Amino acid sequence: MNRCTNGGSIGTAVSTATSCSASSLMSYSTEDLVVFEPLLDPSARNGTSYFEFHPRELPKTNACWLPGSLFLRDAAFDFFVECFQRASASFDYFSFVRFGSNEIRRLIEELTIYLDSLKSAPTREQLFANYASIFTDDIWSGVPTQPLSEAVLNTGRTLRRFVRSNTKESACLWILGM
Repeated sequence: MNRCTNGGSIGTAVSTATSCSASSLMSYSTEDLVVFEPLLDPSARNGTSYFEFHPRELPKTNACWLPGSLFLRDAAFDFFVECFQRASASFDYFSFVRFGSNEIRRLIEELTIYLDSLKSAPTREQLFANYASIFTDDIWSGVPTQPLSEAVLNTGRTLRRFVRSNTKESACLWILGM
């Protein structure tokens, strides 16, 4: 499996030489922190580079952009990838994956551990501890640690709250990847 920063794997379809060095061509700035804003309305999307979290069974195979889902841009989700990988061995960044009650419980635990590490002045290393992307973490070099950690923390809290409150009855969470 190809790997980028912090050992985060994103799949075998992407070449490390091409993908990891691509971040030298672009860089995020503080203005780009809007990518961390979670969406609940699929019509509010700008493009298709989103992960969708659907807390019920899918109405049909490969259904997406569903009402009741939470949407995160891929750039924001990259900070949580390894939480999902540790929660389920079947997680795949590029696929539709169903988490049952055990995976949901582990996901909430992993998110809590990560978010707790960001509560008070995290280091860059702590911030990128669960990051996996086709881009290396230097793509975020134009954003100071504090505002970036606040954005990651707020998004992670929203994601954790959504999973906790919306999967109690269904014991199901679909992660609709890229």
